[in-house]
Amino acid sequence: MNALNHHQTRGNNMKNMKAISTYTQEQALDDGNLIELGKLSTGQKVVVTSALFESFKREKGMLSDESAAELDKLIQHGVEMLNIPAIQDSESMKLRAIEPNIWVVADGNGLTFMRPDDY
Repeated sequence: MNALNHHQTRGNNMKNMKAISTYTQEQALDDGNLIELGKLSTGQKVVVTSALFESFKREKGMLSDESAAELDKLIQHGVEMLNIPAIQDSESMKLRAIEPNIWVVADGNGLTFMRPDDY
């Protein structure tokens, strides 16, 4: 069996496995681990991990105008990167490293911006 066939067989076996537990986007929003920033035209949410969001906050627990502009720029750049096809994209998920330590994931829930340590 070559490596490709092994990978395909392993992938098919994974489809038949049941999840032990799940943690939904709604649960993460309710728990405060994700913060909703808006919605896509499809109605899917654009969210950011609370840890990444906190790194943009400057004073009094609010985003300064400068920080909000930085976050908007990051989101725009992430969307641009997701619009460029990549070989590792699947039908259900895309992942891009916007910066060495900031990722954006597009999946059935929408877009999630995070640091690798937040995963």
